[in-house]
Amino acid sequence: MYFKLLVILSVSAAPFLFSIQGDFVFDDSEAIVKNKDITSTSWLDSFSNDFWGTNIKSNHSHKSYRPLTIITYRLNYIFNNKELSATQFKATNLACHAICCVLVWQTYNCIWTKLNIKHGDKILVDLPFFASLLFSVHPVHVEAVSGIVGRSDLLATMTFLLSFLIYDRAMKNKNVLNIYLFISIIAAGLSMLFKENGVTILGVCCIYEVIINLRIRKLEKVKYNMSDIFKMIHMDIKCIYRIIIIMMCAIIFLYARWAVMGKNKPEFKPTDNPAAFSDNLFSKIATYNYIYFFNIMLLIWPQWLCYDWSMGCIPLINNVLDFRILFVLIMYLYIFLYIKAVIGGKYKKSSKRISLLATSFMLIPFLPATNIVFPVGFVIAERILYIPSIGYCLFIAIGLGKILQHNKINHKIVISVFLYIISIYGIKSWLRAYDWQNEYKLFTNALTVCPLNAKVRYNVAKVADAKQNTSWAMDEYEEAIRKDFPAAWMNLGIVLANTGRFEESQRAYKTALLYRKNYPDCFYNLGNLYLETNRTNEAMDNWYQAINSNPKHVSAWTNLLALLDNTNQIQKALQIIPKALAELPNSPSIYFAIANIYGKHEQYTTAEKYFHQAIALFKERVQAIHYANLGVLYHRWRKHDLAKQMYKMALKIDPHFSSAKINLYNLEMKIKNKQ
Repeated sequence: MYFKLLVILSVSAAPFLFSIQGDFVFDDSEAIVKNKDITSTSWLDSFSNDFWGTNIKSNHSHKSYRPLTIITYRLNYIFNNKELSATQFKATNLACHAICCVLVWQTYNCIWTKLNIKHGDKILVDLPFFASLLFSVHPVHVEAVSGIVGRSDLLATMTFLLSFLIYDRAMKNKNVLNIYLFISIIAAGLSMLFKENGVTILGVCCIYEVIINLRIRKLEKVKYNMSDIFKMIHMDIKCIYRIIIIMMCAIIFLYARWAVMGKNKPEFKPTDNPAAFSDNLFSKIATYNYIYFFNIMLLIWPQWLCYDWSMGCIPLINNVLDFRILFVLIMYLYIFLYIKAVIGGKYKKSSKRISLLATSFMLIPFLPATNIVFPVGFVIAERILYIPSIGYCLFIAIGLGKILQHNKINHKIVISVFLYIISIYGIKSWLRAYDWQNEYKLFTNALTVCPLNAKVRYNVAKVADAKQNTSWAMDEYEEAIRKDFPAAWMNLGIVLANTGRFEESQRAYKTALLYRKNYPDCFYNLGNLYLETNRTNEAMDNWYQAINSNPKHVSAWTNLLALLDNTNQIQKALQIIPKALAELPNSPSIYFAIANIYGKHEQYTTAEKYFHQAIALFKERVQAIHYANLGVLYHRWRKHDLAKQMYKMALKIDPHFSSAKINLYNLEMKIKNKQ
């Protein structure tokens, strides 16, 4: 028992242990680094906002409500001295994955034991243990473990499995209403607050109840009437009551979830999920079905793994001659044969029941991602397969057991092959985990899997630009804009501006705004371009546009205030300062810009207040210029001791900060001459 536990913990950690030292990558930036709910002083903010920090009832929200996951990010932040450390976040994810693997093992043991007791199957090896090892190293889990936003899937799975195991205890209790049933339902609710698909455990529990307790009696009559059919089917009344309670709770949870999101569906763009926006019904249905097939293939043969599957990764199926239709037909042929085998009398009852349970674990948690209820904001997401893979690994264990029941087959060879597959999966996970260490590896690796994906091209261009490889960045941006991708057009504009090609840059920005009219970052960058070319009025107009599109755009506010100050438009600056502070009451950059405005116009007391507030808000991010400018204020105010102190503070942070050096020297000479 303890040896197997140690093996599962070791195997689950091995592929990821040496790659946890890395960066925040891809969605981690929006969900953690830029999400103010992580660093907010209020613990309640995450309950009114979505996973990305936007108000859950806003039309701009993706409606992904995962407050408990956000709270775990906050705990990481607090325990690390209020610093965001990607390594600590990744280590926490790995610990969650290891716990999930142990719970998967316990779940398999629970299922196997119950069905074995009832039906007496002979188990030749520890199949639950083997299935758990397969789950522990499956490459499709790398995104959930190595991508920090995948923690929502890990925590949802953890509570999903706890709910199932506790529900199993509830089924053994003589009373319908018992503490185990109550705790199981609470765990399901918590699972939904970690990630939306966690609530599907209630559906799995209902199926589990039916599979375990439904009895079908054989009648002697050849023809049955309706009353005879009801006599054939038997289930204890307590089981029926439990199912009713579970279904009622599921309805309550789903309604509460609907109410939380303002009773509005999320709004996505065609680039997020092209099939959902297709006007052709055949194209929509055919593409959806091919996507289902592809998800199954990722479980069976996880060769093609990519952090993003949108924007051209999987082109739409527009006609019946598309060769991918063949794969869809093969999938449905397999489903037909599977149903026929389960309904037919070839297999034992225990085999049929455990197969149905494996199917439930695969299908029910995957239902929210099928686009059946409403369109989702992705084409394929590997981390969505974390829970369904529990059912897949159970299927593999069932198959292994079937093979081992044949006396003519060498069991050692079969087990060796199975362990070899686990080893191959483990190596694949090891290599894939290294891709998730930083964005350069992650994005460039995706080019081999999804070369048609505009977002992949765009992200590669960004990392190329960060490495000062302008020509490569330009090539990738040009590939990305073939898909009419606004962000690619905007970033192409940034690269062109950096290389002095201002007219081309302006055209790129305006093209981006054609595709996305309310694009605050693009307005901001276009304003910067106009400032660079001394078109100050147009610069201000675009920064105003950025602020109107996003009132909390810090950079637009900061640049606007600085430009109004530099062009001596003090009255305008004083008019917008209250609005800036109302929108961004905790932004140090805004306080610093305001302090400079008041300081230049000799309102020293007010300026001093804003400088101190800015420095306090900057905390460990305070820079030499912040102290140096406060030193200039004191210098002009003739508070020479305080000025010297601030200049020295600036030089302590950056000993080569020239303006602080010069001002300190001049001040000391002035004091010396007076003496």
